[in-house]
Amino acid sequence: MKRTLKERIELLGLNYTKEMLIVVGIIILFLAGGAAIYLFLHELYIGIGVGVLGIGLSFFYLTRYSSLEKKREKEHVDELIALLSYFEIFISNKNNVYTSFRMLLPYCSIFMEDAISSMLSQIDTDKTVGPYIKFASKFNNHIIESLMLSIYQMVDNGENIGQFSEFDLLFSNIRGKYQEELVDGKKKSLETLNSFPLIGAGFITITLSISVISIIGDYINVI
Repeated sequence: MKRTLKERIELLGLNYTKEMLIVVGIIILFLAGGAAIYLFLHELYIGIGVGVLGIGLSFFYLTRYSSLEKKREKEHVDELIALLSYFEIFISNKNNVYTSFRMLLPYCSIFMEDAISSMLSQIDTDKTVGPYIKFASKFNNHIIESLMLSIYQMVDNGENIGQFSEFDLLFSNIRGKYQEELVDGKKKSLETLNSFPLIGAGFITITLSISVISIIGDYINVI
């Protein structure tokens, strides 16, 4: 089910009322600034530009929640990938899957500790693939689902050496591909940063154009 804006904000650990007050404050501040420029400096276009800028900034402020959600999701996936490296070690030391997951708890964040503890509680009463799928659904990432299905197959087939080897191969491949995606993402973010000077130059050009148009308009009115 799709979450409301309020639910998304609260899941990010932010205060909904405070966030809305900031958005309204940005709009009021810039609209008031634009009105003041028009009333006292008689610069209509600049005043409108300031008001529009305020609305744009408030919209940008709201859209940042998606970025925060993606960042948090990435942090959770990063953490699980790192934890599964320890999981491999515990499995290779002859611990079963259930015990290996429980041994991860001291190294987990609050989110991951809750997720793993919940899965282990479900496994106590449900020996099917259900708890593993529910755990994977917390990450909204097909990579995690593949890994959890592989872990369940390891349990379902008696946790033998051959099944562990299959998981080890799958995890190694997924971890390698995931690291490559992280590197590609970092490269793209750096390329985006390179475009900022061009955006800034464009904004300055637009501002100067508006100022020139305003000056010409005043000059025509004087004539």
